[in-house]
Amino acid sequence: MFNKFSDMINESKSSKPKLGLDIHGVINTLPDFFTFLADSFIKNGGEVHIITGGSWTKKLDDKIKSIGIKYTHKFSVYDYLIKVGEPTTGQIEFPDGTVQMKFDDNLWNSMKGKYCRDNNIDLHIDDTLVYNDFFSTPFCRLWSHNSKSKSSHKDI
Repeated sequence: MFNKFSDMINESKSSKPKLGLDIHGVINTLPDFFTFLADSFIKNGGEVHIITGGSWTKKLDDKIKSIGIKYTHKFSVYDYLIKVGEPTTGQIEFPDGTVQMKFDDNLWNSMKGKYCRDNNIDLHIDDTLVYNDFFSTPFCRLWSHNSKSKSSHKDI
């Protein structure tokens, strides 16, 4: 017999359901759905953690506000790694033209899983499959490429 997700939530350390959501490729791909989902979690006493790889800038904050999505917590892998002084390995340019410092791939790829584990997240939704290798909490990959090929860093 398998455990239902609702049973797993009820057995967790907290009675609050906790949802982790990625921004790029998840929230921005289906904004109406994730606005509804996040609102439902919060209205029912849960937490919504927006977990992004890139820096949490004013531009990003404005984008989230324009979508209208509610959240209780936010986490930036990039900002965290800079704050704790992890060494960089050069620079990386993202498809939107954003340039930022690059970190060791294993360190970078493991950070969302670590955040979710440390914060008792019940389910995280992301579009980058390689992150799943570093999760001990439930991980859901959103496949939402809308008939376009995925970037090479999205698939193994």
